[in-house]
Amino acid sequence: MNSRFLLLALVLSAAGCGVPPKQVPIFDTVPPGKLEWVGEMPVLKLSGSPYQMGYQHGTLLRREVRASVKNIMAFADQQLRVPGLGRLVARRKLDRAWKQMKPHVPERYLEEMQGLSDGAEIPLRTLQRVHALPDLTSVTCASSVVAGPATQDGRLIQIRNLDWAIQSNVQRYAALMVYEPAGKKPFVSIGWLGFIGVLSGISRSGISVAQIGAETQDSNLRGVPMPFLLRRVLEESDDLKQAVKIIEEGPRTVGYNYLFADAKARSAVALETTRQHSAVFWMGPESRLVRADYPLDPVVRGLQTEKSPEKTKAYQVRYRGQEQLLEKFHGKINPEIAMAIASAIAPSSNIQSVVYATPQIWIASAYRRRPAAQGAYLQVDLEDLFTSS
Repeated sequence: MNSRFLLLALVLSAAGCGVPPKQVPIFDTVPPGKLEWVGEMPVLKLSGSPYQMGYQHGTLLRREVRASVKNIMAFADQQLRVPGLGRLVARRKLDRAWKQMKPHVPERYLEEMQGLSDGAEIPLRTLQRVHALPDLTSVTCASSVVAGPATQDGRLIQIRNLDWAIQSNVQRYAALMVYEPAGKKPFVSIGWLGFIGVLSGISRSGISVAQIGAETQDSNLRGVPMPFLLRRVLEESDDLKQAVKIIEEGPRTVGYNYLFADAKARSAVALETTRQHSAVFWMGPESRLVRADYPLDPVVRGLQTEKSPEKTKAYQVRYRGQEQLLEKFHGKINPEIAMAIASAIAPSSNIQSVVYATPQIWIASAYRRRPAAQGAYLQVDLEDLFTSS
């Protein structure tokens, strides 16, 4: 009898009906990412599938990623809380926001967040809250592009000041993420550990991005979160027309102004948007394009929710002041002058300042309560970033 059972087991096994082979854990299939440093700035080189890139991100600096996410959630709890009700209400706001956004988020970003969650051992729900936050908070920024006769050597230069909440201390976890996604274009995200969206960045093909807050009455969170729209611009665009199409088709959530540049074409474009309306402005023969959080399009301006003195200041300093400085130094602008202009227009909330001047970029991060543009800039060679070590 025992021999019959043994024979049956051998037959079933040969037919593929035996005990299934042991599954290889998905973590074992993830190629390692690379951690490098430029000065004191960590550089995470991430490649492969969305899940693989997320897992690499989470494991390369796991302790720091966890600390970064904990820090930003503490800030979110403070910003969105209702007095007397603690952090519970704040987190429910973020959960409701993500529930509306999630159906519009490309599947590859959801997979990358899962990889980040597994790699850093952070609850996925916490990461979803972090990525819902940017569209719920107002960001006042400034950006400009000059090229051709406006610059010293003719190359395109873009200034990008990110003026957010310096008290959030997000700058403590600044990092460069160099992405080489399977089937998409390589790009650099100038951001923070634990965050896979883009607020500042440049693609290997020379498309650079900046966004500026322009909160309007026309808003609806049933759309693609702004940081994922910007990431799509970097990893999908061959030129500025494609970048504009991505933003215009959205679907968008809340109002933002955008300034995109193409270093190879030496061209730039600004978009001023609400949820449903967009206005496009191309760089003209003056070879200069400037934007701040005060919109020029009358429709966007009419829908803006904040018409406080701060908005007037934004126009006088971050828009008009920036434009006057660019005009003053017309024909002489180089990265050093661009950094000086960025410093001159930076408010106390300036947490990041970037000068894109392909083939280099210059990056400054706030230190404690010192605005980024008032500190030292780190020079980074783009080709070195994209070269595997």
